[in-house]
Amino acid sequence: MADVAKDLTAGTIGGAAQLIVGHPFDTIKVKLQSQPVPPPGQLPRYSGAIDAVKQTIAAEGPRGLYKGMGAPLATVAALNAVLFTVRGQMEALLRSEPGAPLTVNQQVVAGAGAGVAVAILATPTELVKCRSVHFFQ
Repeated sequence: MADVAKDLTAGTIGGAAQLIVGHPFDTIKVKLQSQPVPPPGQLPRYSGAIDAVKQTIAAEGPRGLYKGMGAPLATVAALNAVLFTVRGQMEALLRSEPGAPLTVNQQVVAGAGAGVAVAILATPTELVKCRSVHFFQ
């Protein structure tokens, strides 16, 4: 049980850190992907990622880079906690004896199982995040 608690704690802290650092990049990516196609002879809203960052900060301040973060913030810690926990539990199931190192194939199976678990939970969150950034443009 102590390993599960350790995995949950590490996943929660890792997930929060990941979101704080990575969300502005996701915001800019979604802005670039969802910008309208310009009429013939006109330039697109953003000429590139740096331009999108500059325009976002000019219009909304630095907080604009974190727009749409509500849904991911509510779940990213939980998603990473699930990732770490499922991976740890799968490793324990795959070990031939406690403490034995896993083979490369066992590592792949443990990682894939954890990835499937997270993908099932993360897909709705990602959809909400992408739609909210597009909605607020």
